Amino acid sequence: MQRHSNLLKLCIVLLVLACGCGAASASTSNTIGGDRAWYVFHCHADGTEISLDNEIKGVITDGELSVPVYTTGTPYKSYTATYDQEGFHQSVTRPLTKVPVKGEVMDIYVDISPVPTPHPTYAPKPIGGDQGWYDIYCNVPGATVSFDGEVKGVISDNVLVVPVYTTGTPYKTITVSAPDYVTASEPIDQHPGNGETVDLYITLNRENDIPMIS
Repeated sequence: MQRHSNLLKLCIVLLVLACGCGAASASTSNTIGGDRAWYVFHCHADGTEISLDNEIKGVITDGELSVPVYTTGTPYKSYTATYDQEGFHQSVTRPLTKVPVKGEVMDIYVDISPVPTPHPTYAPKPIGGDQGWYDIYCNVPGATVSFDGEVKGVISDNVLVVPVYTTGTPYKTITVSAPDYVTASEPIDQHPGNGETVDLYITLNRENDIPMIS
């Protein structure tokens, strides 16, 4: 009887160990892939699509998008923000220079402002008067362009197309600004007629490149 009792105890111990191993295995399976962190993308243009290394992660809603990532996985190298709605289009790609650690939330502010797509060769006559265009060329991508203090968009691929009504009050001053660059303001002395385009060229200089006057 003592022998049978020992065998029974041994079987119970083995059964308990087997259950424990199964639970540990289940726990381990839940953590496969590593710990998580988050990129939170902030952008004022709802509907902007966010991709990490060309892998679509979602769209901006109510000004932001939270993207979970595994900290033990291969780090993403870049993000792309694309806005393409209602006749507006812009896409920017920026490197991801930092990788969040476990539990960390890393905020990324997307420097994208929707601008009109280039005007067609035969543009329909707009309501409120005839239309012309300014093509603003600048050496700094992402630079903000304003006419008489009114923001018109940002430089993309070294140019920004700004439609204007030729029957409206002509703009007098163009201002172009960008972080770490000296803001440039110049008078607008040419105005397009109906169906015409006026080219404006603005060059921005880095703040550190401006010599100090002693």
